Formats: sequence, structure tokens, C-alpha cells
Amino acid sequence: MVFPQWQTPRGVVAYCTTRIGGASLAPFDSMNVGNHVGDSADAVSKNRGLLPFADRIHWLNQTHSSAVIELPSVQHDGDAAIARDSQSFCAVMTADCVPVLLCDNNATVVAAIHAGWRGLAQGIISNTINAMNVEPGVLQAWIGPAISAHCYEVDISMAGHFTEFSDAILPHHKSTKCYLDLPRIAQLQCEQAGVGHISLSQLCTYQQSSLFFSHRRACHAGESQTGRIVSVIGLSASF
Repeated sequence: MVFPQWQTPRGVVAYCTTRIGGASLAPFDSMNVGNHVGDSADAVSKNRGLLPFADRIHWLNQTHSSAVIELPSVQHDGDAAIARDSQSFCAVMTADCVPVLLCDNNATVVAAIHAGWRGLAQGIISNTINAMNVEPGVLQAWIGPAISAHCYEVDISMAGHFTEFSDAILPHHKSTKCYLDLPRIAQLQCEQAGVGHISLSQLCTYQQSSLFFSHRRACHAGESQTGRIVSVIGLSASF
């Protein structure tokens, strides 16, 4: 398990899983928490049950959107969640996309964001920060394990969505391609929104195959599916 390296206030719980220690068989071995990828429902249920504060976690139906859900909610179609009480833990699943966890310095509100390139282009980070309804300067952000720039080759047209973040667009030997640094874009968008403190895990889901699932790595290996890790954040008076 990965724990954010940040100075969270007392009462904030935050963690990110790895692929180690679950019940799933290959290619989902072994701590897959995604119930939409073709894994055994029983294995996924067992894996989710192993998570700290498992009974408080709200699972989103992630759609690569910019929709933000305030928990608790009967609506779960979205790519970010916000919670203000100790019974609702926010969670986002990833396998290369960027997980972003947020909390305020007074431990009154937390959020989790699934930031793929589409969500980043559509403003998922600013939408979430605005919905948290606190001064951005009192927020802390942790940018979790995601695909690193030199493992994320994309068409140059995709980079057109991020021209204001030029240092996150890296050159490629093919004129029609470039490398896109999604964690850097997430960091810059947090800075742009005024977040007071930002830390990055610096962990690459593509390169660190023993620790993380990677959709792109699976595709390069000719595999149609892979598992998902989850990044979780919540409030707990006992923590």
C-alpha cells in the first residue's frame, strides 16, 4: 500500500493500493478492485473487503467526465467525489490515469479525483476544488501513481488540449507524436487553482509492473484487460 507523503491534519485517512495481496487471478493478480474489467465478482468483493474503512467507501461509475459527486449520494456516475462526514470515504480507481487526493487543513472536507486526459481537458480538477467550497489556499493535494511522461506517447493533436501547459508536452522523434506528462498537468492545474500545498508520488504505473496495473502496458503486451488500483480518502475522528 502507498501512503501520501504529506502533512495531513489529524482525522484525515488517505491511501492508495498496489496490485499485491489480493485474491484475483491473472491478469488481475492479485489486488484488483475493479468490478468492470472481467475479473471474478467474488475475488473483487474479497479484495474490496480488505481495504481500510471498506464499509465507508463509495465507489463511482467512472466515465472520464468532469462530473463531481458530493457524498453521500444516490448518483454515482462521475469522476470525482467530495465528502464532509466520517461515514463517506471517497475513492477513485486507476490503471494509468492520475488519482488526485485533496483535503483542507482543518479536516472538514476531502475529495478524490480520477484525472485522465479527458477529465483534465474538461476541468475535473477545478470543478472539484470549486465544489469543495473552501479557500483553495488551505487545501493540500497528493498526486498519486500514474503513467509517467516518457511512457505516455500520444498523437500531437491530443496535446492541443493542453497548450497552456507547454512544459508537460515533451518532444517525440515522430512529428505526429509527443509525450504527455499527465501528473505534471494535474500539478499545474492544482497550482493554477491556488492549492496551498501539492505533493507527487513520482510512481509510474507503467514501469513499476510488480506494484501497479497499467492499461497501456497491458495493451502493449496484447492483453485486453487489466486490474485497477484505488486511491481512497476520508475523515475519521478515530484516526
